[in-house]
Amino acid sequence: MTMTTTTATFHPFSRLPFELRARIWELTVEPRIVEVRVVHHEPVTLAKPTGPDASSTTAKRTQKRLPPVRHLRSPTPAPAQLQTCREAREHLSSHPFSGYRKAFSEIATTPYDGFDPVPEDDPSGERDRYVWLNFDVDVVSIGETELRDFRAVARQVRRLRLVRSLDNEFFSYTESELIGSLFTNLAEIYLVCLEWGMRSGYKVTDDIYFPCGPENVYFVDTEERGGKMMSSVELDAMMDREWEEFDEREEDG
Repeated sequence: MTMTTTTATFHPFSRLPFELRARIWELTVEPRIVEVRVVHHEPVTLAKPTGPDASSTTAKRTQKRLPPVRHLRSPTPAPAQLQTCREAREHLSSHPFSGYRKAFSEIATTPYDGFDPVPEDDPSGERDRYVWLNFDVDVVSIGETELRDFRAVARQVRRLRLVRSLDNEFFSYTESELIGSLFTNLAEIYLVCLEWGMRSGYKVTDDIYFPCGPENVYFVDTEERGGKMMSSVELDAMMDREWEEFDEREEDG
């Protein structure tokens, strides 16, 4: 006998009271890891000097140089709920507590003098004007993008995920300070640790200030190492025990 499996459809959904339908839409909201990157493009130099002295050092220094152009980039698709129907999109994009909103448009730089290396209909996907985010539940994952690229939006971020080598001097002495000074509203932070894995996070919260507190700082192994994750408190306790056991063996030996 052949059995056919079908997905149940609740046909009377549209006849439910709006308040109940709205609550059901809200209950569909789940945490996501939203990948966000900032792409930099160096613009061409304008007002190049001409004439017999155009190649001189002084002429080169006086020519107009434009700042780099920044574009927002995210491979993470918009939440499925926002593409289900107009009612779901309108409700979930306006609800104050469980809603999504267009975020990070502040990151993009307006091109100067019409220069823009990425066209409006860029097929390679290097241009995104905004990212759909629910700051209450979504984790903003920036990979190895520098924290200073998110200066304009840092205070909006509640959950942050980044990939770093924790013993790197730039992170240890410069970038780590930005976590406390810029991302002041963090509730959680996930540090994917390169090279030595999550064990490199041992006692890191003693040296770096995290607004979310050490109990909400998580160190994560790369996928190649298995992707294991531990909070700073758990990691420090585990490694403290290991050091104590090591010392005891040394004394007994």
